[in-house]
Amino acid sequence: MKKYLILIFIVAFTLTSVNAQDKDSDKAEKVDGCKTATVFAPQKGDFTAAMVFGRGAFLNNGLTVPSSYGSVSGQAPIDNTVDANDNNIGNMVGAEGRYYVSNKFAISFTGGAILRNTPARLAIPAVIDGNGNTIIQAYDAVIADERIDANLTVGGQWLFNTKNDRLFPYVGFALPFDYARKSLFDPTITQNGSIVDLGARHVDITAFGVQAVAGVDYYLAKDVFFGFDIKPVSYTYAVSVKTPGPGLFDLEADTNTVSFFAQFSFKLGFKF
Repeated sequence: MKKYLILIFIVAFTLTSVNAQDKDSDKAEKVDGCKTATVFAPQKGDFTAAMVFGRGAFLNNGLTVPSSYGSVSGQAPIDNTVDANDNNIGNMVGAEGRYYVSNKFAISFTGGAILRNTPARLAIPAVIDGNGNTIIQAYDAVIADERIDANLTVGGQWLFNTKNDRLFPYVGFALPFDYARKSLFDPTITQNGSIVDLGARHVDITAFGVQAVAGVDYYLAKDVFFGFDIKPVSYTYAVSVKTPGPGLFDLEADTNTVSFFAQFSFKLGFKF
């Protein structure tokens, strides 16, 4: 429900902005008594900023922390309204900025990040009387849980004109970089005195690649637009490093992935 309210607010704000800009355009279009056409196309030196919705670009599949030697419990809740890879038009997955080096070419920057941290809490043993009855129940330890999901993409886009002066298709390339990390530390000390974790266990994923980009922008007003883009071809190299504990050997695994027409996003933006 929350995401739909946010979408309604964004749409209402956009329509209000469009209406205001159209009124300003009507006033500005008359020069010396003559009406001139409004220019919607981005020009050299313009900057656009857009909110990106759809499937997230966070690469975190396989982010499983290695176990010590027993089961893990006491997991803290997370905010599921922020989901890294939910394929939903109401899911904002990042932001995009474009700077137009010329009237036909722009440098693009896209990215987003999610940071989570759950501090550790020691376990509290139960209080038991001489007959074996529990007077005060035991409290499990809270496991320290740190999580990072981040991505940054730098690219370039070539803009094309069409017969519609509000519609601008583009093609280009993108160089994505992804980083994900998950770290766990269980401070539990059992009744027989054994320690679950001597230090934090963690796994890191680092990935980079190259992508082809194709999309289209439609200007609702002079400085307000929405658009769609897709990655026709994408290549990603990812490597994970798992550390089961202090002083132990790391385990590395890498993956090469080629995808076709597998990433789609919707954008709502403004030109400055």
